[in-house]
Amino acid sequence: MATAPRNANALDDVNGPEDLDNFVKELMDNMQTRFNRLSENILDRVDNMGSKIDQLEKSINELIDEAGIETSNGAAKKGDAGQKIGEESGNAEF
Repeated sequence: MATAPRNANALDDVNGPEDLDNFVKELMDNMQTRFNRLSENILDRVDNMGSKIDQLEKSINELIDEAGIETSNGAAKKGDAGQKIGEESGNAEF
């Protein structure tokens, strides 16, 4: 990795407590920046996934509505769907 040699060289340049303090501060700032970027990236991906799930749920509900299947708590029940289809075809024993 490219950061290891740079950090090793920077550590070689540390000649006293002030240099060490500056080195640690710079290292911590870099780590904080990387952490913030990664956090934003993760949150963006989670938001994107949530939007896709919402779109998928909407599409599924539209398909259920088009098929005329009754749902309970947002989920189609297999027995209800079969009975509904059987009633529509005139065969209520389905």
